[in-house]
Amino acid sequence: MLSVLLVGALMCAGAAFWVLRAYRQAGGGARTAFPALAACAVVAIATLGAYLLIGHPELAGGAYADRLAALKQRDITTYSVDEALAILHEAARDNPDDPLPHFYTGQLLLNQGRPHEAARAFDAALRREPRLAEAMMGLGRAMVRIEQGRVTPEALALFQQAGELTDDPAPWIYQAMAATEGGRNADARRLWGEALARMSADDPRREMAQRMARGGT
Repeated sequence: MLSVLLVGALMCAGAAFWVLRAYRQAGGGARTAFPALAACAVVAIATLGAYLLIGHPELAGGAYADRLAALKQRDITTYSVDEALAILHEAARDNPDDPLPHFYTGQLLLNQGRPHEAARAFDAALRREPRLAEAMMGLGRAMVRIEQGRVTPEALALFQQAGELTDDPAPWIYQAMAATEGGRNADARRLWGEALARMSADDPRREMAQRMARGGT
């Protein structure tokens, strides 16, 4: 619905321009044009107010506050992605210092193939909790997605920091990938070994990690 709001704003701006132009062509000055321009401004403000009252980009139909209240009564497993994002948006607004709503927003967006938006959400989580390893990994993954699979130096730095804070093997896998991309095969084997050491016995990635740690492909 944000696009509708944008179009409305552009239309109001265009209307104000044509009103002013007509007054000038008719010989009127800025003082005589002011009442009409003020009317345009009132219309624009009213449009914005109506949107904020009854609209929200994540939820369709009905007043936002009423829809959100009804949504909270439902089982969270029934939420659509947009509904879950709306709930997280409110949680972030109500708890501005809490990193978790931003982190979970990032996870949802990344799973939806929206890495740029996900990166912003993970960054917001890290601004609130700089040592949140899961958000570091999320931001790193979003960067890798944006770069179409390449582990950039910035993403690598995030994975290295996360690796110091968690036993999750994922940061080490990405570090190994970066080493392989850079032609540092010995480092890649060592890093795959680090990832393997952190994997549970039933981790489906164990076979691959074992092969890569031995220098396989």
